Amino acid sequence: MINPVFNNYNDPFDNDNELGLPTPNGQISAHTSRVRHHPGVVISLDKLTYDTYELTVQYEGPGFVQAHAGQYGILKVDGIDKPRAYSFAKAPQLQKLNEVTFFIRTVKGGEMSAWIQQPDRVGQKVVVGGPMGKFGLDKSDKTIVCIAGGSGMSAINALLEQAVDNQIARDCFFFYGARTQKDLYQLAEMESIASKWNSNYNFTFVPVLSEEADYTDWQGARGLVTEYFKENYLDTKKIDINNTKAFFCGPPPMIDHGAFVLKSAGLSEVDIYFDKFEDARSPVPVINNSKCTLCDECLLVKPVANCIVETNLFSYRDTGITSLRRVTAGQTPGLYYTTLVINNDECIRCYACIDACPHDAISPTNSIFQETLRM
Repeated sequence: MINPVFNNYNDPFDNDNELGLPTPNGQISAHTSRVRHHPGVVISLDKLTYDTYELTVQYEGPGFVQAHAGQYGILKVDGIDKPRAYSFAKAPQLQKLNEVTFFIRTVKGGEMSAWIQQPDRVGQKVVVGGPMGKFGLDKSDKTIVCIAGGSGMSAINALLEQAVDNQIARDCFFFYGARTQKDLYQLAEMESIASKWNSNYNFTFVPVLSEEADYTDWQGARGLVTEYFKENYLDTKKIDINNTKAFFCGPPPMIDHGAFVLKSAGLSEVDIYFDKFEDARSPVPVINNSKCTLCDECLLVKPVANCIVETNLFSYRDTGITSLRRVTAGQTPGLYYTTLVINNDECIRCYACIDACPHDAISPTNSIFQETLRM
């Protein structure tokens, strides 16, 4: 069990303070982490739909000063061993100082789902960390196409808030996939964004329902959101594929199919941006140590202390690392004779390390059979 510390800024996830946060005597350790963890408290919890909540935390500390819309943070609560990663649901520059908001969708059997549905969560002490990730609006003048599903509304909502605040000179189409009308939310907010969009350009919001009964009063779009987009906007040339940037947020199958549709229509892969919602069922990334240049970028964004470790002895099966011996400074060989590995039991599948690595050395598709200089 991880026991958060609320009375100072020591990293509550790292007893060794490897991430470079202030120590009790005020000194800073060798690493300066880009991910900061702050004690905080839940100040509001609102139900958006029958299974989705809006949770806002007010935290202590200097704030996520470099955060931007599209990034995500982590949330750690008492009683749940591992933190969870969630996209920022509002543009950070528009939130009140030291506040952060998440949209959290509950799932059957989920630990965080059970926690958030308990009464009296307002006032609950938590820990938030961030910012993480590279997802965000590009700086071109091309038409923005956003496609989201479920709680993928969060990151897209933040992007659109930022776009309105900056009054960007671009058209935007936002296609949101849900099952039925009871799964829709942020409708009033989408109307507000449309009314505030740069008046010389257009904003179009299209909710698409995949399981809405035929007998209901729904007069809007139906079907799978990516198929609806293809048939009604790509195939009909309502969107110029040569003047488009696409932004996806939500479940991997939706993103994979949407990317396939766009690439089949001629959109380059470099014009497709996405934020996939991974979970415990997703594969654990693997570090290819033959590509690793020891730059420490992955260590500077790790959300928990032991998800990436330096080891000089480990074993694995076809499911990944099963046991390892962690290197201890002054007691075991130096980094050049050891291996960086991602610990299956500690990894929360945030994939921040993949985003951070500048040498493409980390991927869930890498072989688990590590290449090392010496074992």
